[in-house]
This record gives sequence, C-alpha cells and structure tokens, in this order.
Amino acid sequence: MLALPVLFAVAAAAGAGAGCITAFAPNIRREEHHAAMTAGSTRGACLTCHELESRMARRMRGMDATAMQRHMAAMDRVIRPPLVADWMARDRRGCVDCHVVKAGPT
Repeated sequence: MLALPVLFAVAAAAGAGAGCITAFAPNIRREEHHAAMTAGSTRGACLTCHELESRMARRMRGMDATAMQRHMAAMDRVIRPPLVADWMARDRRGCVDCHVVKAGPT
C-alpha cells in the first residue's frame, strides 16, 4: 500500500491538473468591498486587503505576550479578510481564475 504522503501528493497533482477546487475557492460576490472586482482583476488588487500567511506569521512572531493578546482580541472583534496561503500567491492562476466573480444582489 502507498504511504500516506505519497497519496496526498498524487491527489494534489491530480487536483492541480483538474482546475480549482471550489471548496477552497468560493465565488466572490461583487458587492461592497468587492464592488470593483472583475474577471480581469489582478492578484495585487486582492492582496491590498487579504494578507499572506507568511507575512502574518512574521508579524506575530515579533509580538510580545501583551501585543499578542491585544492582537488576538482584536481579531475576535472584527471580520477580517481570510489569509492567503503563500502557494496561492505563487500559483500561475490569478485569484479570480479560481474565485469566480459573480454579480451582487439585485
């Protein structure tokens, strides 16, 4: 039987060739904060609000205990844009290639 890491690698390769996995790439509704998003929007437009996981980790690593406590409390009070995995920012596809832009409510 194949080792578990090998099975994950095969599944990841198959998924990469098949396209975007919609569970990980929900549609973007073009309303309020996404109002300017189009099918031609670039990765840079997304990363003005969304932050890379590695950047958040670097910021948190530099925090002392008090600053970390304030940071975690603030995260609970506001709805922040989801973090972006570093591999997503390096992927040849752009954000809107997987996160399909849909019309807002009518």
